[in-house]
Amino acid sequence: MLGSTTVVTSSCQACKDAKHAAEDARKAAEISRERQRRVDSLFRSAGIPARFAERDFDGYKATGNGQKIAHSVCRAFASKWPEKAAVGSSLVLTGLPGTGKTHLACAIASHVMREYLAVAAFGTVSAMLRRIKSTYAKDSQQTEQGAIDDLVSPDLLILDEVGVQIGSEHEKMLMFEVLNARYQELRPTILISNLAMEELESFLGQRVMDRYRECGSVLAFDWESHRGSR
Repeated sequence: MLGSTTVVTSSCQACKDAKHAAEDARKAAEISRERQRRVDSLFRSAGIPARFAERDFDGYKATGNGQKIAHSVCRAFASKWPEKAAVGSSLVLTGLPGTGKTHLACAIASHVMREYLAVAAFGTVSAMLRRIKSTYAKDSQQTEQGAIDDLVSPDLLILDEVGVQIGSEHEKMLMFEVLNARYQELRPTILISNLAMEELESFLGQRVMDRYRECGSVLAFDWESHRGSR
């Protein structure tokens, strides 16, 4: 119409801000979902027994002085994971059954997987040896060295039931191969054993124990079992 004025409208700044905020929220939610998928995958592949899958530091009963020290050392190991991983720090947890060794080890694994997306693996020594020796079969698709490499690669390896059976010299050599390779590659390892300290050193050998003392802590769980008291 002659003499009329055309008004050009544009989105207000508030609308633009809202659109950007919605897009940022969508991206953040997707990143969070992807991270959770990664955490779930890490937990599925870690091999932590169902009984210990939900164990955390808050659920550990620390009443005596020794328990409080063990809890504090293990919690610090988990919370300072980037520093511990950088230098290949490790732990040896030894003592009577039912004193919380596996609980604390699995709490460490859960924390470093959830908070730092670290790759953790849990297994018994006997299972580790069976896995390596299975490569000796004629139809095996993996070599002995390949199986050892698989045990060296996780960011954190937890080996339970160390010394349950004495084993042959060959089995001791295989265990030394794994532990020594992880030591050389600065890969943190947690060893769990029901043996007394002297027996464990006899089983592992002085070289291995000296290296674990050098790069970490050896904790004696010398209090009574808590099993049956929960």
